[in-house]
Amino acid sequence: MKRNNIPLEIIEEHRAKISLALSIVTLALLCLIITQVDKALVPRKDSDASVSDNAAQEEVLPTTTTSVRILAAGNNIFDDNILTVGQTGGDVWDYDSVYSLIKDEISQADLSIVTQESAFTADHSQVSGESVYFTPLEVGSALINAGFDIIAGATDHADDYGSVLLADSLNAWRSTYPDTPLLGLYLSQEEAANIQVVEKNGIRIALLSYAFGSYSDSIKNDAPFMVDYLEREKVANVIAQAKSISDCIIFLAHWGNLDNAVPTAYQDQWARFLLQQGVKVTIGSHPHVLQPCQLLSDGAGNEMLVYYSLGNLVSGAQTAPELLGGLAGFTLEKSVTGDQITVRVTSNTLTPVIMHYSANLNICNVYPLSAYSDNLARGHGILAADAYAESAMSVASFQNLFNYIMGLSLTPSNGSALLDYTFNPDTTLTGPDGSILYPGEIAAPNASEGTLDALIQVMSSGSDAASDPAAGTDLLQTE
Repeated sequence: MKRNNIPLEIIEEHRAKISLALSIVTLALLCLIITQVDKALVPRKDSDASVSDNAAQEEVLPTTTTSVRILAAGNNIFDDNILTVGQTGGDVWDYDSVYSLIKDEISQADLSIVTQESAFTADHSQVSGESVYFTPLEVGSALINAGFDIIAGATDHADDYGSVLLADSLNAWRSTYPDTPLLGLYLSQEEAANIQVVEKNGIRIALLSYAFGSYSDSIKNDAPFMVDYLEREKVANVIAQAKSISDCIIFLAHWGNLDNAVPTAYQDQWARFLLQQGVKVTIGSHPHVLQPCQLLSDGAGNEMLVYYSLGNLVSGAQTAPELLGGLAGFTLEKSVTGDQITVRVTSNTLTPVIMHYSANLNICNVYPLSAYSDNLARGHGILAADAYAESAMSVASFQNLFNYIMGLSLTPSNGSALLDYTFNPDTTLTGPDGSILYPGEIAAPNASEGTLDALIQVMSSGSDAASDPAAGTDLLQTE
């Protein structure tokens, strides 16, 4: 049949079939495309929803916060001229009254710490308060009764009587006051490996007490484990261990030059090392005079509050600047968000205190400077030994001295070489290569501003004291 002769109805029918077939194929292709697109989009929608849900979860993750208020005091050292104040007759001595005027402030803290300069003895015949020190155990009782929870014991006088009597001292302390830690002193190598951790208000605080060296050096050969001394590798290892079992670290450092209010390069290098290791607060003692406080930070995000020296708490000091001490107060705040824990210092104070004793010792107390009076100052027992001090003995003079010390400039020290020097009983330092440094060689450039003579001059200047800067963050020098 010729094409031109095909009937019209057949042609139309054929076209309709082709059109239907094309429609079916097109519809099938569209269904396939839609199915594939839907498969591709559905997981992504689920993933987006999951991410969104996780983000929402992170946004509302609760943070719990707790804090602990800590107080720290400086050297507690009973010289011969005040030891008799507690000897009221009989076998039991009593020194509670010495701390009575600061007891409330000590007890109000969640945790209170003091540095005990010398070892304790239960034998009154062994008591000594000059050159070499052995302090009656009743002084320890008075510290506890005043509210102190922790005693830092690693000092340059801890081993004045050697390892045997130090062991006797530790045994007497532990049998009498088993619940009050005496830091930095040990009876065995195994004991020395244990780190003291105290938990307060849900915050686990590791406490370390280290001294620069010893004047007697008597135990370094036969029992070097008995006192913690500053050694770079040892300190780094202990801090690493402490960080693994605590939320933060407080480091008690017995360091610095005697009777100088300017921190040495040795103190500065150790402070920066402790900062880098992750210590949160460092509290200094030994110089017997106050030194400034500072907030240090580094490029790794570490921050550390350091009180370079809190001066003397109790002493029979016979120079006026040594009568001024400080009670450090600071708050540690712990924040927990999920498994993230951060601890920071949220406030800090420094309260000036005066060690007062009258000539006949009928008054022997630590006074907050705010509660001290010119009348008391004029009757201070120091005048019997040092008449020149009369011009320095007033409330205004002590406030001037406090303001002056807190304003002393702090010069960073370069490097960390001094961390590898060890102290000798003659106060020199020996380097790894055998080289010798004298105390003056590690002094800061402006050390002359902090000498005893300079401090006495500040007190004797006669100028009125500026308004009390009292003890807030404005006292800190921040880098």
